[in-house]
Amino acid sequence: MLMDEVRGEAFLRKLPAEIRQSLTPPQAEAISRVAQGSIQRRHPIDLRLSIPLPGSRAYLVVLMGREKRSAARRDMDRQLRPNDRISQMVVFGLAVAAFSLAAFIGLLFHNAILAP
Repeated sequence: MLMDEVRGEAFLRKLPAEIRQSLTPPQAEAISRVAQGSIQRRHPIDLRLSIPLPGSRAYLVVLMGREKRSAARRDMDRQLRPNDRISQMVVFGLAVAAFSLAAFIGLLFHNAILAP
């Protein structure tokens, strides 16, 4: 709870000094409270990578956490950003390949170090 209060105060400090000074204490408290609630929490898994490619760069984001959105919000998100099944299959295939490669490297390491 303390961090929320600190975030609310940090939000108020971003306001220009003349506006901040013109606020009454109840107004400042209300703005601080709204700012505290509007800050999004971090996901338990938040992986953001910039991958260099020949001639450009690609940006990869993997977010994972507990589903907190309502059914109406999920429906709205589905309508705004329809999922592409081919993209989902490619991402799933890459995940399986990465896991398989990690397991293979682990087996090689195990055989080379622990079982000569």
